[in-house]
Amino acid sequence: MLRCKDAATYLGLSYGTFRNLLSQGRGPAASVTYGKRDRSFTIAQLDAYIATRTIQSQPTMLEAEKVKRRRGRPRKTEAEKHKHLTHWVAIMIALYIAYLFWIYGIFNVAIGSTLSS
Repeated sequence: MLRCKDAATYLGLSYGTFRNLLSQGRGPAASVTYGKRDRSFTIAQLDAYIATRTIQSQPTMLEAEKVKRRRGRPRKTEAEKHKHLTHWVAIMIALYIAYLFWIYGIFNVAIGSTLSS
């Protein structure tokens, strides 16, 4: 007998996913309950659940699908647009700061000349 956490590990699922499957009625149907919350599953029940969820198929040769290409120029993605916008905003801020330095004469003070009184 395996409890819910151990049964989830046995099935290769997370505990939350296993609980969701049980509440939706898509998990292993048969279980033994101890009170309201404690549920246990036998390994045979879990193996039967795995067998019902496993699809047996024969490998087939897949042909490559021809994707029809849309006409026209491809559009830029939103990330590319924002990248260029951020670049230009940084340039404009740098130019504005240089302009403020020029207006207030900070460059003249920095190179050693005195302000006229």
